[in-house]
Amino acid sequence: MVPVTGLGPLDLHASLAELAGDNSTQPPHARAFAVWVQSNNLDHAPVLRSLAVEAAAARGPSRQTAHAAVLGYAASLDSTFTVPFADALTWLRERQYFAPGRPLTFEVDGLGLLGIAIGITRLDAAARAPAQSWLEELLKRSLASRRPPDWNESLITAAFFVLSADTGGGLISDDLRAALAAKALLPISQESRRHAAESILQLTALADGMTRGACHLAALKFLLRVTSTLNFNAVSIDDVAKVLEGVARSMRRWSWDDTPRTRNSVAARWDIDNEYHVQDMLWAILAPIFPDLDDEEWLKSLGQHHPRADLAIPSLELIVEVKFLRPGPKSVFSETIQQVATDASTYLQDGSGYRHIIAFVWDDAARTEEHAELRQGLLRIRGVHAAIVLPRPSKMDRARHNQQTGE
Repeated sequence: MVPVTGLGPLDLHASLAELAGDNSTQPPHARAFAVWVQSNNLDHAPVLRSLAVEAAAARGPSRQTAHAAVLGYAASLDSTFTVPFADALTWLRERQYFAPGRPLTFEVDGLGLLGIAIGITRLDAAARAPAQSWLEELLKRSLASRRPPDWNESLITAAFFVLSADTGGGLISDDLRAALAAKALLPISQESRRHAAESILQLTALADGMTRGACHLAALKFLLRVTSTLNFNAVSIDDVAKVLEGVARSMRRWSWDDTPRTRNSVAARWDIDNEYHVQDMLWAILAPIFPDLDDEEWLKSLGQHHPRADLAIPSLELIVEVKFLRPGPKSVFSETIQQVATDASTYLQDGSGYRHIIAFVWDDAARTEEHAELRQGLLRIRGVHAAIVLPRPSKMDRARHNQQTGE
């Protein structure tokens, strides 16, 4: 389907990211949801952590139902906030709802109700059962009212289905279902994925602001991860490996001038001097092919360790791990194999969303006689699908260049 907006995937991502950015004028639970739906770890979500700390400290007249929802979102990412959430939940359950003659507030607050539902799923069995029963009854009563099937109503319905064994569609919008599927909170069908994509391409989030924009952005990342933006019958991990193996041939036209090539230009020297330069080069090659290519991708945490991959293609469940070998003893090769082995065990853990690694090694000393053994060692590592070792081209001689230019 051609986007109604006319935006390509990267421009669409940028537009949604701008819409989903934190807005301090919004209620705290709206800001919390916008961060939560895009995050898997509270260490990478400072806004949500700050909101949760403030919410946990609220007492007396200053305490609001929104604070309890904030703690629910935070507790789902960091168990540190489970106790403050349980305390806020006790306070919440003591309040009266659907009181005659009083306007409905929390009872129809989709962001608030979903935050509480999310938090309840993180409680232990003994605490969860009564809390879930209470909220399900409140949600049933809220959903029994006839209201327009808008974004808020979708959030309320999602809160009910997140808690209950029934995973029916109800009035849950497909983009919200996709965002919650990314967090393994709801299932999603192929048809629902298609509808979610159509909704995102039409930028329907514009009418609902920050929270819907954040939902769209999370859903877009999920859809790119589970459904390749390219034809899977035509593009595979082997194809990515072939592209990267072809970088050696590409270096023939890599600029490394001793003198200016035209009268009005300067001598260009595109030096590759560290691992980040190699990542930049590979990004330039892969980004036009894979709109979901991500750099410095944060992966699932292991306790206090928060691993970060060099380049990732979620739609292929693939990580491209880059290593830069400087001149040194032969031991640098075994050390590189050990580093990739350690990275593989971390990156490919259950639930990470990744199953394959392509190791790309730049050998700055061009020790080609060692490369075959290095590749063999890398390929023995579980999860490493391909290993490419690229020697520094002979024309990229820093010493000779510096001699000629007087640098």
